[in-house]
Amino acid sequence: MKKPIFPVFLVLVVGSVFGQARQPILRIDPFTGNGVGVSEASMLERLINSYIVELKSFRVIDAKGQELALTETESALSLGSATTATIPLTADFIISGMLGKIDNLYIFTLENTKVSSGEKLSVSDTASSISDIVLRARNLTRSLFGKQDSSPVATPVPDAVQPSIAGAEQIPVDEKTVFKSPAIKNLVGTWKGDKGLENVRLIPNGTGIAVLSGGGTMKIRVSISDDRIIIMQDQPNEAAMYRSASVPFDVAKKIAAQARPMRWIFLLSSDGLHLTGIKESVSISGDGPTLKLDNNYQRDAAWSRISR
Repeated sequence: MKKPIFPVFLVLVVGSVFGQARQPILRIDPFTGNGVGVSEASMLERLINSYIVELKSFRVIDAKGQELALTETESALSLGSATTATIPLTADFIISGMLGKIDNLYIFTLENTKVSSGEKLSVSDTASSISDIVLRARNLTRSLFGKQDSSPVATPVPDAVQPSIAGAEQIPVDEKTVFKSPAIKNLVGTWKGDKGLENVRLIPNGTGIAVLSGGGTMKIRVSISDDRIIIMQDQPNEAAMYRSASVPFDVAKKIAAQARPMRWIFLLSSDGLHLTGIKESVSISGDGPTLKLDNNYQRDAAWSRISR
């Protein structure tokens, strides 16, 4: 007489189901565009979706899929069916994306929000064409989840955790070679920023966008007094301005609540390729309840032109 195999099969199935750890659910919201077409933003949304699925770390849904699942569940219940399947209607994480264009520069930002706490992480990239954004989108996606394809270049630590100016990078400018009476038109273009910044784009109307090393962007504006070029933060503080691998979100929020706006005071080299001077920002000491901020902190700073 043959032994029944059903109980064995049942044990295997149950063991397989209960042995699997629950994967967090990640929802991808529709990407938005500013100065670009809807098709470009939608194309990037689909591309990022495929790269997140590739990570195999999440159960991925989108707004359409969520609505479809809800509709099907309601239909089943209305017909008297008892659904036992788990339908992913509640997201643990929400991904959003924004593709924008300022002058001739494209800026693509990805944000990941943890639903339970509201904590938000973001990464940004800039390029001169949509094609370049597409080519770099996979590595940008992986960097949002700490899974870069190659060993990342060490990210500069924000000023908030570097109270000393020792070792600050600077390009010496002889007073005889300073650009006399510069105008906004002499500054227009893309610059490699100092610590805490990636690229900075200055545009003809005297405003600009700085891409932060810790992710996200910051609006800035430019004014000129004689030979001095003053570049000011032009928006309220956000935690992303101070967030890094060594500065957790809750500490970054405390810094953002008390820090003065960032300001750079520069001289332009006569060849128009270097900005050197000082940055006025904030330094911190202590941690948690002993956290103290010094809003009189300043250090040496230097930017180098990448393109006009």
